[in-house]
Amino acid sequence: MGANDAAQSKAAGRIITLPETNTIADGLRAFLGDLTWPIVRDLVDDMIIVEDKAIVEAMRLCYEILKVVVEPSGAIGLAAVLSDDFRNNPAWKDCSNIGIVLSGGNVDLDVLWDSFRK
Repeated sequence: MGANDAAQSKAAGRIITLPETNTIADGLRAFLGDLTWPIVRDLVDDMIIVEDKAIVEAMRLCYEILKVVVEPSGAIGLAAVLSDDFRNNPAWKDCSNIGIVLSGGNVDLDVLWDSFRK
């Protein structure tokens, strides 16, 4: 089920509200509203949907390589850039400089360690 209401809304051209969301990225469980929908509708060209396991892998890389703990919602940009959907999209084929914002340390460490073990 996930929390991809923004991507579904962009594709449909109208706000889609999911009956419920289920993702490790709890910061993405909020729905589009009157302020955010026009931004997505008018200014976002494309979106990449990533699975929870890709988010966890991005969090793990941040922890192991950067020695930084990021929350799941804060690792979603890295997860997207590491995805096949990003690498295989012709719109981004010539991108050589990419900035990714990693954010949030609001992580329950027990949940984090359990996620890494799965």
